[in-house]
Amino acid sequence: MESHEADLVRELFARLSRRDFDAVEALLADDVEFDLAYAPEFLPMPTRGRQAVGDLVGNVIGGMFEPFRIEVVATYPAAEPGVVIAEYRSDGTVKHNGNRYENRYVGIFRFRDDKVTFWREYHNPEAATKAMSG
Repeated sequence: MESHEADLVRELFARLSRRDFDAVEALLADDVEFDLAYAPEFLPMPTRGRQAVGDLVGNVIGGMFEPFRIEVVATYPAAEPGVVIAEYRSDGTVKHNGNRYENRYVGIFRFRDDKVTFWREYHNPEAATKAMSG
């Protein structure tokens, strides 16, 4: 049986896939920290604060992809309460060139009071670079 936190991660990505960025932001704590481990240079990391992380997600997903779908493949409980590790995958189209973008991710999520306080994401940066080129 999945944890409540794993359900929240699934809900986060369902909201992202619907492009409901205000609803995504509603799942973030005021002091949330987002860290894209292999971020391109134009995305300074980590990003802190609900508004800043919400803007980042909305600008990247909303600004660069249409459509964009992201779904959880598996979740793993952590030894620490309120923490979940998730594997997920994305499928979308890059707006500026029409290239398909598919990637796989591992994320570490920490929660407090049903809000994401920490989100670190690992992905294949080569897949992103390839999709954005051209």
